[in-house]
Amino acid sequence: MRTQHSTRSARGQTIVIVALAMVALVGMVGVVVDVGLQWADNRGAQNGTDATAHAGAVVIMRHLMAYPSSLLTDDDVQEAIDEMAATAGMVLEDAQYTDLDGEPNVGPVGGGGAIPSDARGVYVEGTRVHETLFARVVGITELTVQTDASAVTGPIEDPCPEGQPCALLPITVPNTQVTCDGQNKAIPTRDDWELGVEIIVPLCGREPGSVGWIDWSPPTGGVSELAAEICTPNPPEITLPNWFEVTATGNTNAGTVQDCLELWIDKVILIPLFDDTCRINPIEGNPCPVGEEARGQNSWYHFPTYASFYLTGVYIQGDHRATCDTGNGATSCLKGRFVDTSMTGTVGQWVPPDPENPPVSEFFAVQLVR
Repeated sequence: MRTQHSTRSARGQTIVIVALAMVALVGMVGVVVDVGLQWADNRGAQNGTDATAHAGAVVIMRHLMAYPSSLLTDDDVQEAIDEMAATAGMVLEDAQYTDLDGEPNVGPVGGGGAIPSDARGVYVEGTRVHETLFARVVGITELTVQTDASAVTGPIEDPCPEGQPCALLPITVPNTQVTCDGQNKAIPTRDDWELGVEIIVPLCGREPGSVGWIDWSPPTGGVSELAAEICTPNPPEITLPNWFEVTATGNTNAGTVQDCLELWIDKVILIPLFDDTCRINPIEGNPCPVGEEARGQNSWYHFPTYASFYLTGVYIQGDHRATCDTGNGATSCLKGRFVDTSMTGTVGQWVPPDPENPPVSEFFAVQLVR
């Protein structure tokens, strides 16, 4: 009887030991599997943190571009990073303003008030919780991934670095919205163009103030040269702000121009914006003299800055009243949306413009530095 009891006792102990060993084995395998899944999730978590830092730096970029009249505040930076962190499934642990090197030594994001004058980027730390699959056996129900990132902003020398889908085309539009007067004459307004919203840019009559077609090498040129410059852009090196001669305005009604512009549909193009016209060249820094206001063709246009325009439609040759007329009599137009002048690439130090002179807009980039 004792022998039988001892045998049963040994068998029972063996079962217990095997069961415990299986639990330990499953637990160890589970931990290995779940840690592997956690490492796989690191990339996604890092992408989320990168996007969060980028969102904050974009607000700073817009703030610098609109200096000194920017209305953006610390609350706007906070809102941008909060929204992106939530979208990425991140828990935001810390957010700091950085210098151009991405060092978080400027001050914390949050608390309201103005964006610090020396802020050039945003540093964020975030966590994302990964629920375990097998490690629950040993009581581990979740693992946490922690990542950080810095994004900075500043002017970029080349607005069209290699690989970027953009080109400077010989087209200029007013720096504010333009409409036609019903008699096919252009009427610029005081309303700014909206970013990110598809708009119609009407091609009114051949009067100053309408869309202008730039001749990079006057007095030679014409429609054939214009079309060639659009098909294969080769603009000269230009510095803004400055005055440039615009040899034609309004609708060219040329099939070659239509065909070349269609090559840029669904792409970002760069175009100068103008804020004044003149019959003579006033030379940079001077307004158009009284009595020399532009009349007809071959006028001088003042370009203060560029704009990025995502082209979605070209309606030049023929009568496109059904598409282009928004109540202003336009029969031809361009369609698209103005987008942020935010590129990728290495950024440089931003220097505040002289408050005594109009601010000079530059092409800016947002760069992840770590």
